[in-house]
Amino acid sequence: MDRDERHDRSERAERLTQYLTELQERIDPRSLELLMRLLRELSTSPAVRGGTYELGMGPEEKELFTPALQAELLVLFGLLTSQDERVVVDLGDSPHAKGMKVLVPQDRADDPDFLLRHKQRVAADAEQRERDRREVEGIARASGMEP
Repeated sequence: MDRDERHDRSERAERLTQYLTELQERIDPRSLELLMRLLRELSTSPAVRGGTYELGMGPEEKELFTPALQAELLVLFGLLTSQDERVVVDLGDSPHAKGMKVLVPQDRADDPDFLLRHKQRVAADAEQRERDRREVEGIARASGMEP
């Protein structure tokens, strides 16, 4: 790792630390605990490399995971993984998500074609996961197992 890479990492770590400190003052402890758990989960997921990922949450956590908390998670994820400035954009509803929010480069946030392609890609990924889930369940049933 060269000096510039270390400096970039150090700068990102400082921004993340500062944001977390501010966040602790703005949200309740349970929400912060959920955010930190989800951030740890995301940081080891395919989302780190630009893929999609479905978060694992129970009913109580889903209730805590408001649109505002979703946006905070995206901001934290961007601070953790991105070297350039990113912003949270609301893509609206899709067949698989209500109020879909994504993290995009700041210079693309107002590009409707880019946002439409992004929404279509996320929807296609969700559809593929659903097809895969149904196929695995079918295989399990055919094998005499409970899905």
